[in-house]
Amino acid sequence: MIGYIDVQTSPVYFHAQRSSGYRILKTVIPFDLLRLNLGNTMNTSGIFVAPTSGKYFFSYSGLSLSNALGRAEMQLQTANTANWVKIGQGYGTATFQTISLQANLELAKGDQIRLLLAEGAIYDDVSRYTNHVGLEEKIIQ
Repeated sequence: MIGYIDVQTSPVYFHAQRSSGYRILKTVIPFDLLRLNLGNTMNTSGIFVAPTSGKYFFSYSGLSLSNALGRAEMQLQTANTANWVKIGQGYGTATFQTISLQANLELAKGDQIRLLLAEGAIYDDVSRYTNHVGLEEKIIQ
């Protein structure tokens, strides 16, 4: 047998956006537009599922409301557990401040990533200030 087991045959890139605010605490931030979803790994419910093991990069940015702070957590659920683990968080004060976080992660096939609204609220409108992007890093050695 020649080759590699579990070789990915298509790239993994996504870009998800919102067009309205979000205020439901302790829930996954959903997205209403997938501008890009190569590999079909992201859905509008806000859950990313790793199609293969590898290194992945994720970035999130959004705005807090003018009268409420905003805090979003990036969380990981591994394929062999039911628990979600906080990877990082972004925070914006109550004056339309940027909420931002990035992560480079080594994921196994089936691992899941989500963004949780941990505190406050997220502002958005048709200008689409809320963006979440992810990609599998293909580094040839």
